[in-house]
Amino acid sequence: MKILIAHMTSECNEHISHTVDLDEFLLLYGNDCINAMHIQDVFEAENIEIIPSIYASLHPNGMIKREAYEFIADKILETIKANLKEIDGIYLQLHGASGIVDLEGVSGEHALILRIRRLVGEYMPIAVVMDPHGNLTKTFADNVNIVRCYRESPHSDQIATERLVAEKLVHLLKHRRGMHPILRKLPIMVGGERSVSAKEPVRTINQLMDEAEKDSRVFSCSYHVGYIRHDDDKLGAAVVVIPNTEKDIEYCSKIADKISHYAWNHRMEFKFSGNFAEPVEAVAQAIKYCESNKEEKGTVVITDSGDNCGAGGYGQNTIMLQELLNGDLKKHRILIAGINDKYAHEYLANKKIGENVKFELGINEDEFSKPVKIQGTLLSIGDAVYGLTHEHVVGKNYTVRLSDKPIDIIVLDHNIQYGNMGQFEKAGLHFHDYDVVVVKMGYLDTYLIPETAYHIMALSDGPTNQRTENISFKKIARPMWPIDDFDELYYL
Repeated sequence: MKILIAHMTSECNEHISHTVDLDEFLLLYGNDCINAMHIQDVFEAENIEIIPSIYASLHPNGMIKREAYEFIADKILETIKANLKEIDGIYLQLHGASGIVDLEGVSGEHALILRIRRLVGEYMPIAVVMDPHGNLTKTFADNVNIVRCYRESPHSDQIATERLVAEKLVHLLKHRRGMHPILRKLPIMVGGERSVSAKEPVRTINQLMDEAEKDSRVFSCSYHVGYIRHDDDKLGAAVVVIPNTEKDIEYCSKIADKISHYAWNHRMEFKFSGNFAEPVEAVAQAIKYCESNKEEKGTVVITDSGDNCGAGGYGQNTIMLQELLNGDLKKHRILIAGINDKYAHEYLANKKIGENVKFELGINEDEFSKPVKIQGTLLSIGDAVYGLTHEHVVGKNYTVRLSDKPIDIIVLDHNIQYGNMGQFEKAGLHFHDYDVVVVKMGYLDTYLIPETAYHIMALSDGPTNQRTENISFKKIARPMWPIDDFDELYYL
């Protein structure tokens, strides 16, 4: 047997001005594509030949230019066409949160699935693994056979889920039968910071799905939180239950309803977890923690949630920098990682380590990116790196040490989210040299959690505003919670 594989992932935020070209994607082909998808041994153990198409990964960013999307989609479709008489199934890794400029329907994944199904016909098995922060519709579910997202947020089970979906596709290929996901589209629309899997209600939702999957009648369950950073009629959460056989449809429909009603009845529990505060108070609490724990050598992290580069923020806001400059830092060493300003980046590119620098930081595009006068020395020059498992170096970064405050700032020309120790090391810095580190993030990412003594999320304004109620939407279904206050669950 032969399986065609492809990967296309992105989170697109319409609230930033930048639009994405093809050269901003990490593009891999052939064996590089196979290795990046973590499923080679799953298929090869069953003597299934892998036909790779393309691995196209974009760090969360702005909306994607139509020609960039079409290049990726065409590559996938062309590979399918070239191998249509040989392949037995298709395995896809799709995020579910892409937004394409001038594409009818906005979502690249939804358009792609329809084109693939038209090409391969009604019955070829298609399996899709998704990020929970992606949007699903009945049309999407009706055109695939297997769809499942990661359970955990942060996504500690991403690779495990990619492999599990591959295993489920193998099972379907070896035991062919009709398989059609049951989808319940819910009028719940919250961001990732209000749906962390270690907290309620997602913790219990995951437990309900784990319990349901112990029954052989249930082939797969998943809860899709959805994505809210661009306006689209596909927004909203979703429950997916896949019956093992057609005889199991009635039972699995009841399971889908049970999970849906639990999510709805516990919707008030979708709230920020851990420590959170307005920016000025977040700074004060971070410094207070440092003062109270001077004997410990832990690092405090403030996440700048309104400019979250993990949700398509462009990393250019200077709100937290201004708050730190105005705050009483008690001589605690601070790192801001980082601020995206191509003009400041160009200026620093002509400087040497140790040289005095004087410039404005902040592109002044809006009220959130107001310029701040900077004076200090160039502390280090390093590599700006996207990614965790697939390192993607996108240029240089420059760290400036201020002359009048105990603050270092990483200056970038990309929207880098600093979420693991390797990225700090590539920047020429050591995370634990600092008492407080500010990152462009919402909830604390997987690899920062064990390194962090105390975390507080700053509820800053910007392109990733965490208060769904304050974001303007025109295309979504209404009523939609929490924008609207209503009691009766209905399915979209």
